[in-house]
Amino acid sequence: MKIIPVPFMNKKITVVIVISVILMLITIAAADRLPNGTNTTNRQMPSESYLEVIGQMSSHQVYQLDTYSNGSHDEGFLDQGETFSSVIYKNDMRTNGGYLSQSKGLKIDEGPQQKGGFNVDSKIVSTYLTDPELGSKMSSSDSLELYTSGNASSSELVVRNPVVADIIDDYIGGFNSYYKGASAVDMTSGQIATMARTRSVGSDDTVPAELRYLIGIHPDLSSGMPYAAGTASTEFAMTNEEGAGNTTELASTKSMADSTTIDGQIFRFSKSFVVTSGIEPN
Repeated sequence: MKIIPVPFMNKKITVVIVISVILMLITIAAADRLPNGTNTTNRQMPSESYLEVIGQMSSHQVYQLDTYSNGSHDEGFLDQGETFSSVIYKNDMRTNGGYLSQSKGLKIDEGPQQKGGFNVDSKIVSTYLTDPELGSKMSSSDSLELYTSGNASSSELVVRNPVVADIIDDYIGGFNSYYKGASAVDMTSGQIATMARTRSVGSDDTVPAELRYLIGIHPDLSSGMPYAAGTASTEFAMTNEEGAGNTTELASTKSMADSTTIDGQIFRFSKSFVVTSGIEPN
């Protein structure tokens, strides 16, 4: 087969084709943009505790991290391109008698995170056993909440390729988001494990906000009973509002809620909730 050259396909046409390919490959999905850290000290605070006790126990943990992308916000209003995040973690546990064995770890890292990294990482495993006729029990509540908010941002402040940013010449919309994972348990016998993780500060604008919450309840095999006994409830929630361009008009709203309550002999109960939202060049 003879190939006939096409002399009229000049450089201008080639440039147009290349630009079109770039625009097709790099599109922007508007959603949460995390703060990228501040000029303050980014502390790391790992803590671990282990206990085994017969009798009474009471513990309380709370942690909150609020981060602005810069300090120029005025009276609660975010400047163009500015972002804000707030993460709140709480854990309460108490017993009024009985046997309790517990392993608890809480890692706090206030610095900017890559994908797969978390600012708050909690893992708790508790085993409890008592005589229900004595009226003693273990009560536990655990919650993780994440708020993120941001004003509209020029795409040239987000897209890493300045040539592409000039081509797009558009805005990434503003947003408000809320995520929550929580559980509450009253138990006379059994084992409960929870994991709560969230990322609220990213290393750059392409790192997504993320919240993970998991709970599992199983029998305490050492008790000889094939079930755990008590009540348990879970609550998962997500809401999201996104604006259009650089206006304050809403372009979309989303919400999700999930709750479960169980009571009695628990042979197995597990639930997990994962929500990830971010802006990423595709």
